[in-house]
Parts: sequence; structure tokens; C-alpha cells
Amino acid sequence: MTSLGETYQGRDGVKKRPRRLYLGVGLFLAGSLLVIVGILAATTTAFAGAGVGQYGSYKIAGITAGLGIPAVFVGIFTVLPATSKQVRAAVAIGSSISVLGVAMFWYAYPQHWRGFGQNLTLPVVAVYFVGLITTFCCLFVAVVNFKTRNDPGGTVTMEVTRKGETKIVEVERKSGFGSVGIFGDPPEDGMDAVSDGGATTDDISSPMGSEQTQTADDATATTAGTTTITGTTTNSASPANPTDAYCGNCTHFDYVRTDSGMTPYCGLHDQRMTDMDACEQWQSNR
Repeated sequence: MTSLGETYQGRDGVKKRPRRLYLGVGLFLAGSLLVIVGILAATTTAFAGAGVGQYGSYKIAGITAGLGIPAVFVGIFTVLPATSKQVRAAVAIGSSISVLGVAMFWYAYPQHWRGFGQNLTLPVVAVYFVGLITTFCCLFVAVVNFKTRNDPGGTVTMEVTRKGETKIVEVERKSGFGSVGIFGDPPEDGMDAVSDGGATTDDISSPMGSEQTQTADDATATTAGTTTITGTTTNSASPANPTDAYCGNCTHFDYVRTDSGMTPYCGLHDQRMTDMDACEQWQSNR
């Protein structure tokens, strides 16, 4: 049986993913370390023993912190999966502009800083700010897109394959303020979500150990505790249509592949069972 990793990422996706993870974590840690060094250089006399004066310490602080902040952003961005090429290019441009701003600071401070020399304070800050805000905006877009793929706010398309026949089902879902997932809309008209895809909200007891379902028009109980049933008896656990060994005994119960993974699905009502968690040991009854 094909694993989920091979299905969603391909055979090489699982192997490639740790590389980006290690690279992103490395950039994040390196950037954090540079920011810490910058804070120490600006607020303490840690570099005084190496013969570095006050202005030299401030210069080291500006360079290390200036390089560390975009490195942290790029590290977080690298960990996020499936980012578009346009956003990646924008991140590269933004981080490059930030590095250019740091280089300008290295040249301008302290001879051309705040009223001295050529007074390059405003150009240096402006260049660095443009690069940093560009990188941050790309990171924000990547986070929003990642959240949208896992929790889409609009129509969800599901592909149901049953006995060789493929059926595409579209399910409308509403979200209060966009698809970021901060807010959500409550059910309309007082309708409550149901767990079996039916029309009632009664609790569903565990189906484990139940082998058949009986529907009776009339029943009378005797003193011995036996029940005489008159009416129609329906056996759902027939050899041609067996019940699931796990996670449900309904013949219409199935799993569908969505953007957020495998989701329980009711084939009778053509809708997802949003309040039921997927079972890791489910076996198909078809």
C-alpha cells in the first residue's frame, strides 16, 4: 500500500523536506545569535577588552543585528513548504536589499552619520527598511498561504473514488474574515453539525461489536427478557456488503482525500463529516 508521504509529496519529497528544515533552522539560529551579539555590543562593554571603542561597539552592533533580523525571517520562510517562485524571488530581493543597507551602514558609521560628513543616516535607514519590510511581507504571505491550504475558507473540492467511478464533490465552507482562520462563522439558522451525516444531532454510540441493525415496526417484551419483533429486519452486515472493521458500520461511510488530508465522508448525503476525527486503523468495506 502506498504511504501517505509517497501520495502527497512523491517518493523523494520525504527525503528533500529535512534539507529545507535543517537549512531554515540553521538560518534562524544563526540570525538569533547575531541579534544577541548585537544587543550585547550595544548595551555592554563586552568588546572593550579587545580594544574596541564605543563607536566600534555600536558599529558591530548595527552590522550583526542588521544581518541577524533578515536571517531569522528567511529561516522561518525556508521551513514553510510549497512556496511560489515569485515569493521566493521577492524574499531573495528583500534580503539582498537589507544586506545592502548593512553595507551602507558599515561605510557611513560613524564618519557620515547624523550630521557628520555626507550625513547618510536617512538613505541607510531607508534602504534597510525597504529590504526588511519586503522580506517580512513575503514571510506573511507564505504563512497565510500555508494556513489557507490547510484550512481553505471557500469551496473544498473532494475526489471520491468508488468501485472504479470517480466523483468530484464541492463543499462550501464559510469563514468570517478571510481564510487566515482567526475568526469563523457560526452555523446558520440554529443548525447543529451532526456526526453521521444525518438529520439529527443525537450522540452516536461506538459501533464496535455490533454486527447487524434491525428495524422493527412493533416490538413486545416478555418477562424473560426476550423480545419478539414483528416487522422488517435489515441486515447491514451481509457478506456482499460487510461493515467496517474500524470507525463506523455504515455502508456509506468512506474517506476522501482533501487539501487537509484524509477526511471522513458520508456518501449518502455527499458531505464531509467535519466533527469526526480520522481513524488511523480504518479499513475500507469495499
